[in-house]
Order: sequence, then structure tokens, then C-alpha cells
Amino acid sequence: MKSKRIAIVGAGGFARELAWLISDIAHDRSQQEPSETMEVAGFLVSDSAKVSERDSDILGDFTWLEKNHVDGLAMGIGSPEVRLRLGQELKRRFPGISWPVLIHPSVKYHESCRFAPGVTICAGNIATVNIAIEEFAMVNLSCTIGHETSIGAGSVVNPLTAISGGVKIGKGVLVGTHVAILQYLSIGDHAVIGSGAMVNKDVEPNATVMGVPAKPKAMAVSAS
Repeated sequence: MKSKRIAIVGAGGFARELAWLISDIAHDRSQQEPSETMEVAGFLVSDSAKVSERDSDILGDFTWLEKNHVDGLAMGIGSPEVRLRLGQELKRRFPGISWPVLIHPSVKYHESCRFAPGVTICAGNIATVNIAIEEFAMVNLSCTIGHETSIGAGSVVNPLTAISGGVKIGKGVLVGTHVAILQYLSIGDHAVIGSGAMVNKDVEPNATVMGVPAKPKAMAVSAS
């Protein structure tokens, strides 16, 4: 059985969670006679000078890739803006290295769903039909995603979020924990939705909304 070596970009908490996700994929016994598996080669950071000697799993900074071989890269960073920027930068610098789609074995989704390179979907998620998730986007633990939803490049959907059908989420969006987004709404590029919000109207690009129902940040603060 061939094993693909994956280097994780980042070395923080989510990077360690991503290593666990890759381990679960590698040990998934539901596949009958899988032709290949995955293993984590280690972690890459932007500045290796800041790495402690105790961080034995740190391979180095991104220049490490110039002289060493891995089969793929995975984005272990939770910030949408950083995921999008670094992902696109590394894709340009190292075009020969793939970005595998990482989907935990527990995730349920229909064959009509489409996942671009670099997408990560963590444990416990349910994605129904005709869903499109663009490059470097991430869906964290235990979310539900309804029919015909699209999630833009680099966007991050945090745990326990419920996205209704037909929702359009732009690129670089941060969706906080335990958010509800009602059907057929649009979330503009680089918007932020605060944890616990209930979104019942479109959200403008670059806006921050919070509350139940969700309102722009300044309005929500003044209302309280």
C-alpha cells in the first residue's frame, strides 16, 4: 500500500487537530483494500527561527519544500485570511505539490457535492446535495450544510453551525461557532459572523454581524 506524505502548514492547535484527522483517514477501515493511505511528514511554519528545540515535528519554514519531498500539503491554520493568502502563495511557489481534499470518515455527503483542492471537512459534518466548497475552505466539527450551498475560497465555518439550503458564502468569510444561517441568503466576501448569531438577511462584504437576529456590529452594540 502506497503512503502519501503530507506536510501540514502551521503548527498551532488546529494543525495538531488536522494531524489527527489525517490519522483517522489513514486508519479508516471502511475502505475495502484501499490503494493508498496518508501519513503526516511534519509541520511547516513561516519563520523557523521562532521554533523551540522541543518542537521535533517542525520540518522548518517554507523553504524546506525546495529541497525535500512531500506528496501533498494541508492547511492547518484557522484564520480565513491567512488560509487564503498562504494557500495561494504556496500554490504559486510549489505548483508540483498537491493539496488533497481531507474529509473525515464520519462525514456524510452526496456524490453531487464538489470539493476543491485544499478543502478540509472535520468530523461529524453532514453535507446534503449539490454543495460546492472552494479551495482552502474549512468546515469544522459537527456542522450541517443544506442543498445547493456554496462556500468560497479560504472561508472557515466553525463548529455546530447550521447552514440552510441555497446559501452563498463568499471567499475569506469567518463563520463563528453555533451560527444559524437561513435559506437562500448571501454572505459577502471577508465578512465575519459572530458566534451564536442567527442570520436572516444578506450580509455585506467585509461586514461583521452578531446577535439574534444578526445585525452589523456597531448597531448590535448600540442596541444593547
